[in-house]
Amino acid sequence: MDTIDAIKTLNAAGKGTEVMELLQKEAGSAARTYEQIRSDGMYSDEARQWQLAVAYVQRRHRIDRELADKASRVVTVDRDDAGNVFGIKGLEGDQASLVISRRDAADRVAVVTDRGELRELLRRATRSGDEVLARAVAERALENQDPATMNAFLADRPHLEAAGERLWRAQQASRDTFAFSMHLGAVRPHELSGMSADSIEALASTQPAGANR
Repeated sequence: MDTIDAIKTLNAAGKGTEVMELLQKEAGSAARTYEQIRSDGMYSDEARQWQLAVAYVQRRHRIDRELADKASRVVTVDRDDAGNVFGIKGLEGDQASLVISRRDAADRVAVVTDRGELRELLRRATRSGDEVLARAVAERALENQDPATMNAFLADRPHLEAAGERLWRAQQASRDTFAFSMHLGAVRPHELSGMSADSIEALASTQPAGANR
């Protein structure tokens, strides 16, 4: 899981404030470290650039690991929610047959573009007890960001409401990473702006002559 995906996962799980506090703390600490390197007159320009790259790479790796570790703890909840709301988890019947029916239902709703038609399909599925089709409609509603259809689905299935709301919030959160990206970018020293991550890694791994004192 890369860092942006980890941030999306944590934000969707209601931990966006925790992520923001971590990034702000790291950015402040990084700024102090970089200023110490800049103000050290014993470094050549080349050695100073290298020191900044090393400090940034080490900090970024630590941030990446911490966010990935935190995100891995909440991924299971999202997977379970999706299985309960959109999949065949909890449905009675032969599992192999249910899997095939769920795939067919997904194909059926994939071609529906009109939201009114989608809600009518949900109404008929609910009335006839076709829960596999109803769940496929609900997943399509989430993908389309169609709250009316999603709410109609959950209204008839109150036992899925909490999981459905978590999935809806997760979808919304996955679209909102700009503020996090800005704070993550603040960890990088301005001397390295414009450089790719690979270029910075390469710079950090190549110690220039005279860098040690």
